[in-house]
Amino acid sequence: MRSVIWFRNDLRVLDNPALHNACLTSNQVIGVFIITEEQWREHDDAKCKVSFILRAVESLRKSLEKINIPLVVIDAGNFKNSETELLLFCKKNEITNLYFNCEYQINELKRDRKIFENFKKENIGVFHYHDQVIHTPGSLKTKAGGDFSVYSPFKRKWFEELTGDQLKILEVPKRQAELNIDSINITDYQTKYSSSIDDLWPVSEEHAKQMVESFLKTRGDAYKDDRNFPSIDGCSKISPYLNIGVISSKWCLVKAREHNNNQLEEGSKGIVHWVSEILWREFYRHIMYNFPRVSMNKAFQAYTEKLEWSENQEHFDRWVNARTGIPIVDAGIEEMKQTGWMHNRLRMIVAMFLSKNLLIDWRKGEKFFMQHLIDGDLASNNGGWQWSASTGTDAAPYFRIMNPETQSLKFDTQGEYIKKWLPQLKDCPISEIHMPSNPEQYGYVKPIVDLKQSRQAAIDAFGSLKKN
Repeated sequence: MRSVIWFRNDLRVLDNPALHNACLTSNQVIGVFIITEEQWREHDDAKCKVSFILRAVESLRKSLEKINIPLVVIDAGNFKNSETELLLFCKKNEITNLYFNCEYQINELKRDRKIFENFKKENIGVFHYHDQVIHTPGSLKTKAGGDFSVYSPFKRKWFEELTGDQLKILEVPKRQAELNIDSINITDYQTKYSSSIDDLWPVSEEHAKQMVESFLKTRGDAYKDDRNFPSIDGCSKISPYLNIGVISSKWCLVKAREHNNNQLEEGSKGIVHWVSEILWREFYRHIMYNFPRVSMNKAFQAYTEKLEWSENQEHFDRWVNARTGIPIVDAGIEEMKQTGWMHNRLRMIVAMFLSKNLLIDWRKGEKFFMQHLIDGDLASNNGGWQWSASTGTDAAPYFRIMNPETQSLKFDTQGEYIKKWLPQLKDCPISEIHMPSNPEQYGYVKPIVDLKQSRQAAIDAFGSLKKN
């Protein structure tokens, strides 16, 4: 019996539910990866992210070869054609069953539901698994029976419902019967999307596992404190690998538990906090599934759609080009543009400055981040932006607005982060690095807004809105 495992955001062989189950029931398994360039463009996926995906696919191909599973790459262009191409492939190769791990964005859910219908008509079985989350979206309920929209009670429920079996790692499948099948070469695609930052982000399962092990062993205990200081190498930087499934969140949780005396909720404050960050990823996936409007460019808090955002294009252009005159904000933008990644505290500072001090629609910032982040993820990126803009779940109250200068003084005291990403300020004295009094002398620019006045303008704008 032949089966197909359709790889999507699960580009690995260890702890892969769809692959594991396909190999349990079939003696010949074929892996399929579908290239959908139109969707990548529509979803604003960064060039560096696409390059990362294609390099991960090549790494996956080599891992699958070791267990005699060929990986076939199909170029379908878009989601609609991917349904047709996949069905044609399965019929041509006499496939009995199709296996895949779920995705939770609204377009992806629609695509998969259509595949269920069409494959059933052709007598091809379709089996799906929840791989990106520990608890199936929709399964965790509040006491009133509703879906969670606040993280803390979600987290408590997450732990209450957790069972030992849910953290059982699925081993790499045994070698299958050998099967030869043709596939397109992806070298041309890799060349097309190759990025100047590729060398910063090696990609393979082994590399990702080593990153996690090294982080937990050497920096995990200090994570809760160190993660706030962007000049310290205190983060795991595993998000790009989690995002496309080179490593599973379950494996990360199991490793965290191993390094924390078999505990997840107590013990090392740093590791416990890192676990909490992994749960935030899951929380936002539950939100995306339970409240589909967030993946349709809509605010979670519907009343905030009435807000009159600023249309000041010059302000937006200055923000995009790291020329706001607020050093910590511009440094964050530069880090993202030059590395494809931005420190999490900087993501909050930069996002809140755009949506509050400049009062520019958070959706513009969300899109810009997706176009540049190697870990660009709809659920987490949208969740973070809506939190910063006070339009989303568990959002920061609109009147609590981070002051970027204060944040800079507190978390980049010596200006190390600023000087790294804004080298024009390398000679600026530490006493002025957070807000230079005469920025032009360093080839820098004056602030585009007054922080105090713009903060009050945001409070007034949000305060005038009425919840229905």
